[in-house]
Amino acid sequence: MNLFEKMFNYQMMTRLNETGLFTWTSQERAWLRMMLNHPAAREALSPVTLDKMYNMLNGEQDLNLQDYLTEKAKSEENSVSHPLLRQLRLIILHHQGFRLIGRVRNGRTSQDEFGFPYKLEYSMVKKEWYVLWYAPRFDKLMSTKLHSIVTVEAQQVEPDTASGYTARIAAITEKRKTSITIEVLPEFNQELSRILYAFSCFEKQVEYLEAEQTYRIELTVPRNEMDYVLSKMRFLGKRVRITDHTVLRERMSETAAKALARYAEKDPDLHSERANEVQHRQREEGSLAKADGL
Repeated sequence: MNLFEKMFNYQMMTRLNETGLFTWTSQERAWLRMMLNHPAAREALSPVTLDKMYNMLNGEQDLNLQDYLTEKAKSEENSVSHPLLRQLRLIILHHQGFRLIGRVRNGRTSQDEFGFPYKLEYSMVKKEWYVLWYAPRFDKLMSTKLHSIVTVEAQQVEPDTASGYTARIAAITEKRKTSITIEVLPEFNQELSRILYAFSCFEKQVEYLEAEQTYRIELTVPRNEMDYVLSKMRFLGKRVRITDHTVLRERMSETAAKALARYAEKDPDLHSERANEVQHRQREEGSLAKADGL
C-alpha cells in the first residue's frame, strides 16, 4: 500500500469517523504534501481540489524519505484505489442515482440498471472496493465490485425521491441487523481491550456483571457479517463464548468438533497404549512428589 492509498485505509477512516477528530500536526502536513506527489492523487482528486491542497501546503517541509529509505526485493505492488472512486463519491455526495452496467458470470454483462448508491466500502480481506446501492425496481440493497463495473452514468433524482430512497435503505438495513451476546470468561478479563478491538467495527454495548465478575458484550451485527464474527470468535478461542445465538453456537461447536477430529486417535489399541503411558507418567510424578515431601 503506497502512502497516498493510506488515506482510504478502512481502519483509519473508521477510527476518524468514530472519534470525529483529525489531528493536524506538522509531520502530517509534510506527509500529506508527499502523498500529493503520487500519481494516484491525480486520479482521486479533482484538479481544483489538488491545486487548493498544494497551495495550502506550499510552506511545509519536504520529508525527502527517498534519501533515507531503500526498497529492496520489493514484491509487485497492487493499487487499492480505483478510477471510479471519485465519480461514485461525487454521485453519493450529491444524492444522485446512477445507471449501471456490470460484468456477471461467464463474461456476460448485466442489463442497464437504475440504482441509488449510498456507500463505498473497501474489503480488507479481498482487497477490493464495493459500491453499495439501492435497486428501487427490486426493493433490494445491492453490492457491486468496482472492478465488475463496465459503465456507470450519473442520473438526477428529485430531492423527495432521494429522501424516500434513503429512508427505505435505513429501514432495510435495520431489518437485516441481529444481536449477539458474547461473554468474556472471568480469567481473561484483563484482555478486555484486546477483545473489544476485535469487534471494533460493530455497534456494541458492554455490561459488567459484578456478582459473576463477567463482562458481557452485546453486538449489533448485519446478518451478512455473521461469518466475520465467527472468524473473530475462533481467533479469540477460549477467552469468549456466545451465550444466546443458537445458530452461531452450533456452528462454533461444529468447527471445534472438526478441528478435534483431526487430532483424534484412529487406532483404538494405540489410543489405549497412549492413555496407559500418560497414567504411568502421572503415577511416577506423584511418587517423586511424595519422596520430596511435597
